[in-house]
Amino acid sequence: MKTRNPVRDEQGIAFPMALIVMAILGALMAAFAVLATSEPQIASNQMHSVQARALAESGVERALWALTQGEASTPPSGALVNSGPPNYTVTMVAPYDGSQEVTQGVGSFKVTVTSGAAPNIKIVTAVGFVPNATHPVAIKKIVTQVTRLKWIDPMCGLCAGGEQPPGDSTTVKVGGTASINASQSPQGKVAAGAFCSGVTPQAAVASTGTVTTNGTPNLYAPPGGVAQKNSATFPSGMLLSNTDTATLKAMAMAQGTYYKGVPPWNGGVPPKNGLIFVDTTDGSVLTNSTPAANIPSLTIHGNGNWSGWLIVAGSVDISGNIDMSGLIYAQNDATLHGSGTGFITGAVITTNRVDTSSTNIDSQDTGNAPISYNCPAVRNGGGTLSQSWFVMPGTYRDVSGS
Repeated sequence: MKTRNPVRDEQGIAFPMALIVMAILGALMAAFAVLATSEPQIASNQMHSVQARALAESGVERALWALTQGEASTPPSGALVNSGPPNYTVTMVAPYDGSQEVTQGVGSFKVTVTSGAAPNIKIVTAVGFVPNATHPVAIKKIVTQVTRLKWIDPMCGLCAGGEQPPGDSTTVKVGGTASINASQSPQGKVAAGAFCSGVTPQAAVASTGTVTTNGTPNLYAPPGGVAQKNSATFPSGMLLSNTDTATLKAMAMAQGTYYKGVPPWNGGVPPKNGLIFVDTTDGSVLTNSTPAANIPSLTIHGNGNWSGWLIVAGSVDISGNIDMSGLIYAQNDATLHGSGTGFITGAVITTNRVDTSSTNIDSQDTGNAPISYNCPAVRNGGGTLSQSWFVMPGTYRDVSGS
């Protein structure tokens, strides 16, 4: 019987192993060769996709420029002429009707502007093509809503009412030595009023209910208007809709000036110029059924200066030596009082959303707190707010299709 030799039994295995290794290496080399061939194509496709998206973004930017420039007194060539506030009616022409391909760099874009849910909202659809719309190798489509700050043209320096529930009333109390100047001449220490083109205020103080006075207030009427106006009808363009306030909330959030409930600086001076939004504690829309605990009551007092739009989904109390320029807009009440030397240049609007019965009186008690009606300051927040069209936060998105 032969004895088994393990070493001899392994003879001849090297060749099959070498074949197996060569086969594996050959497969890997083939795979790498395929990848090396396709990688440039993948990179090229990615580059074309990025370029097409950039071209679509160019279409959006072109529409924003055209809408903004279209409101100029003498619109430049290529602008999208519109009527401006309150209707923002657009005269639609190419290329903003999607009919014209605009060549730019490595490709082109088409852009379409249509009306949105409100006059100051437009829907922009922009499509980017590489190299062109006829023979595209890459297409990207962007749909977004664009808007601009609503031009608020107040009919009075101090305005109250306009949104109180049916059956309720608004009373404005003006007392002490308050001064509200809606004339175009300086009155004592109060600066002359400033008007917007085509806009004439109707009164120094107006209410959809009743204006009452006590003490020795000074109310200076605008040309052709009255010092105080009862049962006034406020134009819708003077009020902020829920759509308007939703946009302003989003803007304030993006800027870090949005607060649920009273902000940390309550009782002092706003620390930053521009748009400030003080919302209900849970962020819900203010109505006459909102729980009282959810309604903010903002207090501003001290020394300093501030310019912008202050929107409060509740009430505001202002006193002290603060010079404020722009718009004070409270969806409930405002109280202006004290013996300070501060001035308000612009307008104060309260809409009284939280009246609960016809006997509930909302008061704007103006003590030594002079107001100088200034329509331009209201529109631009004392020079701190842009008047250009911009993309509405949260509406910018890529969509499929061309």
